[in-house]
Amino acid sequence: MANKLFDQVGGTIKVALKGKNQEKIINMASSRGIYIWDIKKNGDDLNFKVRTSGLIALQSISQESGCDLDVTEKKGLPFYRNLFRRRMGFFTGALIFILALYIMSSFVWFVEVYGNKKVEPSKILLTAAKHGVYQGAAKWNFSRIEVEEAILRDLSELSYVKIDIRGVKARIQVVEKILPKTDISGPCHIVATRDGVIEEVLALDGQANVKPGDVVKKGDILISGVVFPEKSPYIVSSEEEEDEEPEPYTVRARGQVKARVWYEGYGECRLHEEKLVTSGNKLSKIYIETPMGTFFVKGQREKTYNFYEQKVKKRVVKSPVGEFGFLKVELKEKIKKTRDFTEKEAVKIAREQAMKTLSQKMSKKLKITESRVDILSRPSDPILRARISVETIEDIATAQPINISPNSN
Repeated sequence: MANKLFDQVGGTIKVALKGKNQEKIINMASSRGIYIWDIKKNGDDLNFKVRTSGLIALQSISQESGCDLDVTEKKGLPFYRNLFRRRMGFFTGALIFILALYIMSSFVWFVEVYGNKKVEPSKILLTAAKHGVYQGAAKWNFSRIEVEEAILRDLSELSYVKIDIRGVKARIQVVEKILPKTDISGPCHIVATRDGVIEEVLALDGQANVKPGDVVKKGDILISGVVFPEKSPYIVSSEEEEDEEPEPYTVRARGQVKARVWYEGYGECRLHEEKLVTSGNKLSKIYIETPMGTFFVKGQREKTYNFYEQKVKKRVVKSPVGEFGFLKVELKEKIKKTRDFTEKEAVKIAREQAMKTLSQKMSKKLKITESRVDILSRPSDPILRARISVETIEDIATAQPINISPNSN
């Protein structure tokens, strides 16, 4: 195996020896250290192989003995190198072309959107460009999964996003949300959106089912879209008409119902707090990734921190034999920081958290009529817990279609 490798690197030559005393020439060459192998008789000629380094000495021996030495075949790296030198322009051009083709294929040159019906394609393209996917974007500068999640966060009209990179084209597939219809054109009730105590009822169309002071639950009918007409005492009717009950009819109920509604928010604070904060110290490590494995190149290999935040930057080039690339790992040290809060400080922090959770539940436009703060924890508890209860007056009326006719059996 080693001899074959040496022969390929140094080069081998197949020759034909013509003339008398051929065996004598072979013996003289061997005595002078010229390596000869694969000796075959071909008529009057003697064919064999010799290394490139021994050709000149063999030619000298043949001339001294009056024999002719013809070269019939050349193999090995030196001869390929000569061919490469003669065609340097061709190989250089081919290499530049392949390199340019690879570089061009590492960018996104076409971006298209499909699957959308109501959302404008330009809106989706602008959002994708904001997060790194646009014409001319380098593929290594964005993460497909991160861009998909970012588009979903920014465009609430979409329920699904998938980015498919094929060559130099990026295809963005989207699925739009199916939103429920809010416009009701037919008969409907007015129902309660929340639990509460009725403060005011204004029925414009339909029949009011509640009055101030009534306690209602979410889903209760406040203004009915089914109206049962009452007979007027001022109209004189016959006996037959008195026996007939007036038939109910349906309308599109409209009106406003205000009620007292309660919201609650919860917050807590540990009296003894431990948290990790960055110290400002950091270190970097650089690795090379190959199909055979990952190899350390530079940095403080053994050094690390007890607590740290890790950030990885990766640059990968795909090849027919696998992926090659650089991997940079940056560690930012974190240290434990402790803090003890007084009861007054803990109450303040817990109240702020409770107000934050409360504000997420209720609209900012609502006016608070009454509020109360309750401390839920005991003095010996390590966590101080607080609950804020507020009372508001708001319109709790919403329309609900009438699906069943009052006259149906």
